[in-house]
Amino acid sequence: TGVGAKARAGGRRCRRSGHVAPAAVALRAATGKFSLDAPAAGELRFVAGTAAEGRPGAKVLHFLRHAEAEVNAAGRVFEKDDPRKKAVRLDMKYFDSRLSEKGLAACKELRVGTYKGRAAPPSVQLVLVSPLTRALQTATAVFGCGEAGQPSLVSVEALREFCGKAFQPCDSRRDPKELSADFSHAAFENVPAGPDTLLGPEVVESPESADARIRWLLSWIRARPETNIACVGHMQILTRILTEHMGPAGWDTSEYEPLSNLDIRSVTIAFD
Repeated sequence: TGVGAKARAGGRRCRRSGHVAPAAVALRAATGKFSLDAPAAGELRFVAGTAAEGRPGAKVLHFLRHAEAEVNAAGRVFEKDDPRKKAVRLDMKYFDSRLSEKGLAACKELRVGTYKGRAAPPSVQLVLVSPLTRALQTATAVFGCGEAGQPSLVSVEALREFCGKAFQPCDSRRDPKELSADFSHAAFENVPAGPDTLLGPEVVESPESADARIRWLLSWIRARPETNIACVGHMQILTRILTEHMGPAGWDTSEYEPLSNLDIRSVTIAFD
């Protein structure tokens, strides 16, 4: 059995058995904190990839990066090392950045299978999404959430972007009450009430906190009846899920490449 989650925050890891001791989900990062209660008791163990295929209770998770946001579009006009590119991400004008017009159009194209020759997104029973606006817009447009007969949309703090080096306004979250007014078809019970405590001026998140969020997410998914679930998020947090949690559990990362906008990675997972 592969190790399904790295016990970096108060737990311990045994390489031979795959055992991961329970770890606290609510913990303080360098300055920010993730503070939702654990959705289920007990240790978290799972295998991923080919080892999980065909196992009883296996689920398929479809990890989707959001479409192009206004902050992405503004930054792309500058070369990688141009200081103006970094300045864009520090501009408060892009607080909780929305999708660009190009990004919104791309979502509609992906939904019907005409975006850059890609197939339409997989059919899913549930859509989990970051509480950042660009992710909520992406999930809504790609999967038709809010329309009759389409999957429910549940926002979870666990899928928001991991920002561990410097505060970027584009990665900040609005109050769930404000988000709910804009996305009335989404559920926000799994987003902490009130203002953002995970990220802010001079406030960043630790890797241990990000891993705690990922364990929370997987524990929540384990308790759900759905077996085909979309997870819509951002490059850094999805990369961490795939390389630091799915990889050690058996998912093949040998040909992994960073997620571009609207890239999807599908992973089979089976919990012990």
